[in-house]
Amino acid sequence: MFNNIQLEDNPLTLVRVNSALFDDFKFKVVTLEGEYYRVIPETAREVFFLQLLTKGYDKHVPESGDGIIVSKSSIDSVKHL
Repeated sequence: MFNNIQLEDNPLTLVRVNSALFDDFKFKVVTLEGEYYRVIPETAREVFFLQLLTKGYDKHVPESGDGIIVSKSSIDSVKHL
């Protein structure tokens, strides 16, 4: 599973922040502490796995580039499959 995978230390991600005054939102850049994987899904199985993960906890939007930032523990639990 996940042939296109890259280990990243302390990746930069985007987090949505809602505006209190207006019906609007912004994105802010946040650095995640620790090791994460950047994956680019290539099969329906990989896409389905990513859909099961919790947004903002197990999977994150990268600040730049392609793919999805996924927690190392989530990927390591299915690496043998």
